Amino acid sequence: MDDLFTYLKNLNEEEVKNFTKTTNSKINAKTKVHRVISDTSWVTMVEDSIPYLDNIIRNPRRFIVQEENIVPIEKAKVVTEESIRHLAQNTNLIQDVKEDGTVIPLKLLNVYREETVDLYENRFIKSLVDNLYQFVNNKLKESDQQSRVDVENKVTYEAENNLKGGKINVTLNLESKNSEIIEAEKKDGHDLETRIEHIKDVLAAFMGSQFIKGLQASQPVRSPIRKTNVILKEPNFIKALELWEYLESNAIKPITTVTDENLDRSQEVKDKYDFSFFLQNMALNLNKDPKYDKVNVIEDLTIEEALKKLVLEKNMDKKEVKAFMDKELKKVFAIKKAQEDKVRKHFVNFLREYNRKKKKALELLK
Repeated sequence: MDDLFTYLKNLNEEEVKNFTKTTNSKINAKTKVHRVISDTSWVTMVEDSIPYLDNIIRNPRRFIVQEENIVPIEKAKVVTEESIRHLAQNTNLIQDVKEDGTVIPLKLLNVYREETVDLYENRFIKSLVDNLYQFVNNKLKESDQQSRVDVENKVTYEAENNLKGGKINVTLNLESKNSEIIEAEKKDGHDLETRIEHIKDVLAAFMGSQFIKGLQASQPVRSPIRKTNVILKEPNFIKALELWEYLESNAIKPITTVTDENLDRSQEVKDKYDFSFFLQNMALNLNKDPKYDKVNVIEDLTIEEALKKLVLEKNMDKKEVKAFMDKELKKVFAIKKAQEDKVRKHFVNFLREYNRKKKKALELLK
């Protein structure tokens, strides 16, 4: 490879210009770019909201529900101060008063107290978790969340050059396909797939929590959200309201954007292909350079003189001459093939580097 670079560095500029100037060529170079860009901003939004929802679900707001019923004395379970006070205020509920002052009530006020989480703010969180669960499932059904760029190149090149002593033609058909995954930005060292799996696990835990199950029979909350003091001022509920509004504005927004672009790069790369045509021609003629001639025969000898030299001076028989000629011909053709392979490899590397730089430029334009 070092020899090739040295060779390219020492090329005669005028010789290259004259060759490409006298080359009659035509080229058709097309590039198709197919982009699939997934919007994964929802992942970050959900991740940022999870700790706040977790705080609320683990420590829900509660209040005491007090139920009062007037029941027959035999059904009264507990006699409370409220029961006695109510009986004193409602003497018609007294059945009898004994001589010792014992009061026999006919009915008593029964007070029943129960702690509940069925508050508007809690029902808001329950509805939010339900909506979030459905939102995430819908997004995951839309696509695999990965962004990618598919690039397909097709080149047809034909050229002709009338050289001294002959004509040289070349026909080249080249196709390349390349698909590159655009990795989403990692967070805390975790890739996108891991982050999404974590969100699914957390939501499953939320849906199975005692808090959510305890509100299954409650009335769902719908927009517009009632802006209570708790929702407007408590940090956990402030973030919950922000998430609610985000889900509503992004529920119908497509998660992926698909674009196709067709580029005609014929004029852009024509000079480069003309130059590669020059290199191919030079590769074909490299074996004519004395420094590449490995046959142990004087350069200007005719075939007849060379054979005489081998037979008469070196005293070779027919079999030895044939073996020698076969061996030397293999060496020459091996040199020719090696040089052609070098030029071809350089040409392929040039195209690969060009496509790499192009993809990088396209990413910067997104």
